[in-house]
Amino acid sequence: MKPANYAPVYCALYPELADLVRKHGYALAIHGTLGRDMDLIAVPWVPLPDEPQTVVDAITSNFAVKEVGGPAEIREHGRLVYTLSLAFGECFIDLSFTPKAEAQTCDLAEDGVCEALECFKDEQPKETK
Repeated sequence: MKPANYAPVYCALYPELADLVRKHGYALAIHGTLGRDMDLIAVPWVPLPDEPQTVVDAITSNFAVKEVGGPAEIREHGRLVYTLSLAFGECFIDLSFTPKAEAQTCDLAEDGVCEALECFKDEQPKETK
């Protein structure tokens, strides 16, 4: 039998964290085992989501959570990663934000959905030789 871990604590936190992060324009997903810490990925889901630090500030002001380790670290593929500690100090959340697309002028349809995929244009991949 494996030793007990904090996975139940992390799972209990997820619904409220996901709701809060969604209000700031991000979808939240869990990855990893939840055995040692809780790895979360926040993915921009609306044309103009809030800045990641704004989201982290909302988390730390609404939950018994503290930001630790100073400024966020930039990791592979431009992910911005914050480390958060739960009040009793043995549980940690690694919260990654995937980069936001470059905002372009966007005409919204009546239902609030972009009319064209050109709202967030990326350059076409360059051909490799």
